[in-house]
Amino acid sequence: MLNFLTTYSLLFDRFLNPKRVRMVELFILRLALLAFVLHLGFIFLANNVLYFKNFQHSYLKAIYTPFSFILFYEVLLLVIIIPKSISEFIGKQFEVITLITLRSFFHDIADLDLGTSLSIQDVHLLGLVYDLIASLLMLAATMFYYKLYKNFQRFDTINDIQHFVAIKKIMSFLMMIILFVLSFSSLSVWLQDLFSAMKSNQNYPNPNTVFYGDFFSIMIFMDVFLLIVSFMYHFSFYLIFRNASFIITTILLRMSLTAEKPVNYFLIFVGFAFSILAYYFINNRKSSQT
Repeated sequence: MLNFLTTYSLLFDRFLNPKRVRMVELFILRLALLAFVLHLGFIFLANNVLYFKNFQHSYLKAIYTPFSFILFYEVLLLVIIIPKSISEFIGKQFEVITLITLRSFFHDIADLDLGTSLSIQDVHLLGLVYDLIASLLMLAATMFYYKLYKNFQRFDTINDIQHFVAIKKIMSFLMMIILFVLSFSSLSVWLQDLFSAMKSNQNYPNPNTVFYGDFFSIMIFMDVFLLIVSFMYHFSFYLIFRNASFIITTILLRMSLTAEKPVNYFLIFVGFAFSILAYYFINNRKSSQT
């Protein structure tokens, strides 16, 4: 068993070194650029060719497409970062949720009729304001969390245990497989619903409920698995509470993906605050004892 963990750990480091990750990043960015141009071209045809009259949309809708590719890359980094630190993994979750919020702005602004006078009571306008305010607050919370992590990083001693890190690398690899399988299957289902919605002139299906909802649900069980495994190497009440707070945050983030505005942002902020406060209290206790 120990030989297997060691061998796999070396393979993980070889295939997911910074150079290969950078190559994947450039590939996804090129796809994002290509998708952006194609989406703009499709909107042009829809707005100017009678055959595509049921697909007419604002050109602002195209901004949403490349941002979705960038968000996918952030989720991939979220999976890759699992072996480094559970605390850092939670911080990356904060980043992903913040980017999902920004992407919602690009998605919703295309539904706003910019040719008419806007009212503060307009539901679409209020939704955009919620997105902007929430994303700024999430950015501030994420920056504050990383500041705490930098100050208390030396206390995450369990991340130095090689066998535990090797197990997290295995989980990271499994999550990558799930990510790609779920991406392709969810994309095919979403595209079918998308074309059906465009033909009937209905609202677009929410991609968060199709892909990210399922992915975050799987991450909850992965968090629980790693929590239990971590007890094999280090067991304490404070470690249980800290890691349990991270699981609670993941659950709240998952719930936010299917909740309506502004309830979804309330769930996100509660999740952020719970993890940050638990992380601060527990690690501040450790620092005061040194």
